[in-house]
Amino acid sequence: MLALVTALAPLIIGKAADAFTAYANKQITLAELNARVEQALIEAFAEVMKAQSDALAKTFASFTDLAKNSRMVRVVWSAVVLSQLGVLLWAQVGISAYIRAFGGSWPSSGATIDWAYLLVAGLCGLGPVVLNSGPGKVNLTGLKPPGK
Repeated sequence: MLALVTALAPLIIGKAADAFTAYANKQITLAELNARVEQALIEAFAEVMKAQSDALAKTFASFTDLAKNSRMVRVVWSAVVLSQLGVLLWAQVGISAYIRAFGGSWPSSGATIDWAYLLVAGLCGLGPVVLNSGPGKVNLTGLKPPGK
């Protein structure tokens, strides 16, 4: 949280200070002050999102370079993905088939399945996909303040 505040503060303070100074000198109205502060916030968050996007791209590129050059990374990555896919297949199909064939009940797996989904999603690069495309994409450039 502190890193986010530290990144945003310099981006916001300059433009917001100019807007407040203009308002204090009666050069702009309260509505214009609100619009300028909102625009400063939008631009600051757009800068942070751009930096975050660049960092994700560099991280993903460095991992793929590492995976290309290291057999051990590929083997470990494959083992984790395949083992967690096995867990998910067992939870989705195996338990249901077992109960249907033999009757009875099966104890809850708790958060194991959630972790399996997260591991598979993370290892398949879902983080950059979710953050930079589809319904989760955040595009703050050119965004207008509400009601404008």
